[in-house]
Amino acid sequence: MLSQQLSHGNKSDVKTILILAANPTDTSRLRLDKEVREIDEGLRRASKRERFRLEQKWAVRQRDFYRAILDYQPQIVHFSGHGTGVNGIVLEDETDQPVEVNASVLASMFKLFATKGVECVILNACYSEVQAKAISQHVKYVIGMNQEVGDKAAIAFSVAFYDALASGEQMEFAYELGCSVLVNYLEQQTPVLFKKDKTSIIPIQPEVDTLPPNPYQGLAAFGEEDAAFFFGRETFVNGLVEAVNKQPLVSVIGPSGSGKSSVVYAGLIPKLCQTENWVIESFRPGNQPFYQLASALVRQLVPEVDEIQQLRSAAGLDKNIQQGVVTLQQITSRIKERHPNKRLLLFVDQFEELYTLCQKEEQERFADLMLQAVRQNHLTLVFTLRADFYGFVLAYRPLRDALQQFAPQLLSAMNRDELRRAIEQPAQKIEVQLEPQLSQRILEDVGNEPGNLPLLEFALTQLWSLQQNRTLTHQAYQEIGGVKKALANHAEQVYQKLSETQQKAARRIFVQLVRPGEGTEDTRRIATRKEVGDENWGLVSDLAGHTARLVVTGYDEKSEEDTVEVVHEALIREWQTLREWMKKDRLFRAWQERLRDIIHQWEETKHDEGVLLRGVPLSEAEEKLQQRREELSLSEQNFIQLSIELRDRQLREEKARRRRGIASVSTAALSIMTILGCTAWYQLQQAKLNFAIANRYSQAFIVMAERGNKKEALNQFTEALRLNPNNANAYYNRGFVRHELGDDKGALEDFVQALRLDPNYDRAYNGRGLIRQNLGNNKDALEDYNQALRLDPNYAAAYNNRGNVRRELGDNKGALEDYNQALRLDPRYAVAYNNRGNVRRELGDNKGATEDFNQALRLDPKYANAYNNRGLRFNFRRLQPSLAPRS
Repeated sequence: MLSQQLSHGNKSDVKTILILAANPTDTSRLRLDKEVREIDEGLRRASKRERFRLEQKWAVRQRDFYRAILDYQPQIVHFSGHGTGVNGIVLEDETDQPVEVNASVLASMFKLFATKGVECVILNACYSEVQAKAISQHVKYVIGMNQEVGDKAAIAFSVAFYDALASGEQMEFAYELGCSVLVNYLEQQTPVLFKKDKTSIIPIQPEVDTLPPNPYQGLAAFGEEDAAFFFGRETFVNGLVEAVNKQPLVSVIGPSGSGKSSVVYAGLIPKLCQTENWVIESFRPGNQPFYQLASALVRQLVPEVDEIQQLRSAAGLDKNIQQGVVTLQQITSRIKERHPNKRLLLFVDQFEELYTLCQKEEQERFADLMLQAVRQNHLTLVFTLRADFYGFVLAYRPLRDALQQFAPQLLSAMNRDELRRAIEQPAQKIEVQLEPQLSQRILEDVGNEPGNLPLLEFALTQLWSLQQNRTLTHQAYQEIGGVKKALANHAEQVYQKLSETQQKAARRIFVQLVRPGEGTEDTRRIATRKEVGDENWGLVSDLAGHTARLVVTGYDEKSEEDTVEVVHEALIREWQTLREWMKKDRLFRAWQERLRDIIHQWEETKHDEGVLLRGVPLSEAEEKLQQRREELSLSEQNFIQLSIELRDRQLREEKARRRRGIASVSTAALSIMTILGCTAWYQLQQAKLNFAIANRYSQAFIVMAERGNKKEALNQFTEALRLNPNNANAYYNRGFVRHELGDDKGALEDFVQALRLDPNYDRAYNGRGLIRQNLGNNKDALEDYNQALRLDPNYAAAYNNRGNVRRELGDNKGALEDYNQALRLDPRYAVAYNNRGNVRRELGDNKGATEDFNQALRLDPKYANAYNNRGLRFNFRRLQPSLAPRS
């Protein structure tokens, strides 16, 4: 590495060149890697190479700009990226969105860094002359561009400039050499050199109006680059380092908002990097955990290839891992070969996404894969998990055993001293003060709730923007609403500024970003552009922008889709408007998530028609399609429409079959029909009218059931049957209502009548079986369930109910097989888990029974608690899920 004196004299210390590169998403792509590589190669071959040290910082955010200068103490600061003229150079904000940094901010910043040894600043970006001139009032040499500069020209200027410096030439000579090579590009007049003692300065805003860079994180987690401003968790981080050095599996478990990601990214990883004994990769499971794992591994396997090739490699590796063609042990061994004497650490952030976004079978396969690698001693696995998902981990025996062997690191609320350091020390590091007693006031508002940590950081971020003369004030803290209300107030202010049309769109967007909890709190979910609506993506971009920052946009490389999620789950907890939206739309969103699970199963089975909706679920989906079509994605609408088309095709086939069975009409009968033709025509029209009216009555159950008025629903179905005595659906639905009202004898009559009219009515066989079982006729009930399953082999409820009969007949082994099949078809079937738990307990498998009861508890807490705590037999309740109406 090399160094060059930038001023006259005999000073010979090695000097640092710090290259800051930024090419944010949605800006034109630059060849920054080539620029840095060629600068480095030129410095290495130069005669004065021992006098330089080259440091690099990529994907620079606004905070990174000053943090890197603080860390490396450079003499030359070189920025490569985009410029926008008077608006400033383009960096990234905390949500990876482009943000402009203007001349006032840069001048204020370099006023401080000039006293720390910065002697030269190069802004290798288009139209950066304004910023260069402002900085030059504080820094001796500053170079900017007075117009647009081509990518190749920018690289050529930089290489020639540093070649000259590294050969012992002075600054002016290096600048002139750089300009001379631009003659070939006709851009020799583009670079402009400013010297502090020879240039007039454009007046900038008074210092009192210029804010120092914000050291707080808002709702974002602290990253590796934020380690210098991460205070308060020192004790926990030290314990985490000790655990990582002793055991191959380390879990960090704590409540939402307790800072789990931050203690790993800004605490553990920087400390491990100091030892240079680790190779570290991280990822979030998302809804494709194997692909995300493969992407992380590819970054270490083939770091030299470009991003496109890495994506292709990850897609192939994903399949090979899942198919068992390549083992994780083989991959980690190859990585270790590339990094001898180092250990691989794999960090899985937000492990709970495995349970909110993936199916049970995929959850277990992924967990098995990770545990297998841990047992082979080829890597250290660290993962963070929300405490309210701890039960999901414990429910899977291999994971539970692993956590029993390797004790979790439990993260709770900070104590007052830790919180005080988190509040005061980041500000003090940038020479900003807090008014007396302000820290105490904030501490009292924060309280002891671990989930309040992101609210604290957000409030401090808001407070920072209102500082006066580098002081955080009580008045500003009062204005933002304090810790408790700052985030909710901000979200509501953003929302209220939207137009009425935008507000309606915002509701659709945010409701899609929340996954309703089932025994847990609501959680954020990553939604695709299609799910929130292409027409709403402009609003999504605004909500992700620098002013709002309520959502974070991203991109799913595998599916090649834009994505969006709320910036933090604290927004779901604290913003009352969003809570009201979820209260009103909870049932719809829960139904929609179930539909997405079914669609995922349909896609996994290569569009098997057996997975399409039937019966009552189809009727419900058809109703949602009519009422809330705009809130359903095109794939959801298509799935429902395909289900409707399958039903209609089957009905047409059934009608055709019945027509073929009708005997030919005799000549005499034909004559009679001719004579009575007019009367028959009239009666036919009346029958059509009655049939239409009957169908309207047959929809009554849904409305009446929602109102809890089963007697009125019974009247509606009876009227439907008066108008159309041949309506099998109406008999089935009335039988369901009669059962609900305790009239099992009447229910049995209705199910029998439904089957007389439609011998292929699988739901009616299941219903009749339930009633027969309830009346003690297990033998006939078993035959009904068998018939229902012959007609529909994917009927989960019929498997569950047949299992109940088999158990009562003493066939526990057969019952267990039925419950297993029901759960394969419907992994969220709480009743089946309870029933299987009973059989396992009777077979002596108490551990398996406990696991089933735990799963039932998560899916239906009230039912499972009552079952386990009071030991009651919920005969009627276990019947209810399968006695749904069909219309």
